Amino acid sequence: MRIFQVLHSTTNAAIQENQTWYRNLYEPLLDLGHDVFLFSIEEGRIAMRKKNNRKILNFSQGLLDIFREEHDRKPFNLFFSYLIDGMIDPTVIDDIRKIGVPTCNFSCNNAHQFYLVEELSKHFDYNLHSEKDAKQKFLDVGANPLWFPMASNPKFFKPINITRDINVSFVGSSYALRARYISHLLENDINVQVYGPGWMIGYPHKLGSVFHRYLLLVNSLIANQIGNQAYYSGLLFDYDYRRNLFARFPHNMNLPISDEELITLYSRSQVSLGFLEVYDHHDPSKQIVKHLHLREFEAPMSGALYMTGYSEELAEMYEINKEIVTYRNQYELLDKVKYYLNHLSEAEKIRVAGHNRAVRSHTYHHRYKTLFNQIGLKK
Repeated sequence: MRIFQVLHSTTNAAIQENQTWYRNLYEPLLDLGHDVFLFSIEEGRIAMRKKNNRKILNFSQGLLDIFREEHDRKPFNLFFSYLIDGMIDPTVIDDIRKIGVPTCNFSCNNAHQFYLVEELSKHFDYNLHSEKDAKQKFLDVGANPLWFPMASNPKFFKPINITRDINVSFVGSSYALRARYISHLLENDINVQVYGPGWMIGYPHKLGSVFHRYLLLVNSLIANQIGNQAYYSGLLFDYDYRRNLFARFPHNMNLPISDEELITLYSRSQVSLGFLEVYDHHDPSKQIVKHLHLREFEAPMSGALYMTGYSEELAEMYEINKEIVTYRNQYELLDKVKYYLNHLSEAEKIRVAGHNRAVRSHTYHHRYKTLFNQIGLKK
């Protein structure tokens, strides 16, 4: 099958040379024997960030021209993209559909930022949403949703034979309630190491952090609407909490790590943590919502004893406390971390079972096979 794929490799621009989406969404298609024409969205991302309409139109026309040229040379069976609103002229998708090629767009984080694909979605034949509960949001805007759960690539995410010399670790941004959970563990003598953006407030530029805090404070004071005041006050509280956490536990906060270092860390850690909570619309004054992340699949696939928050969707993916471990609050998290650090043989059984389940059920190779059957495309 010939596929025109439009995506960007990274999940986080703060992590240099991050190739997460390339490894998860592109490479499995090659492994399955498909002919994939990969088109980068970088030009569209830049145009969107700058809100430059001329460059957005240039990116859109360039994509359409190359699609037509390649389709004339050898017809495509599918258009697969990871696009968001403001990145592309939606009429381009309409034109591709008129050519007769099925179109699908992948999106994640719809639990709290559905607004990123709200306008674009109705232009696609299929909208692949990673969170099961996001279905109704797409239906409400006249789009056609199809559940395409997160997964991982076992060719990259796999156990490494190395000494487990770290008790507890977490890799990811300091965001939402994560700092509260980490603080609770550290205050109770759990040596947890965290890696990612936002944990080392004031390092290496202390003056910059002071200026950033000043801006948050000023915005919280001059905001002329209650909603804006709550928003900036929430950001200020979060910032101060993270800054205080770094000041108290500087040796437990670390900079972002590479893809390869992440895989190694899963095998070095006795317990690997996950957190499901996010702020709706990234607004700390709004409600907390939960959704699954890539690490719910890459950590077990990498041989980690993975411990994350509980959700019903996650319970559909794994046998809880036999393949992964879940918690419902910071107190249960602390109790379970202590328990498995003192019962390593039980931890190892869960680690092995979780790895086997992830490889058996939660690869993007499996996800693609299911998708193609659902939309009537077979090699």
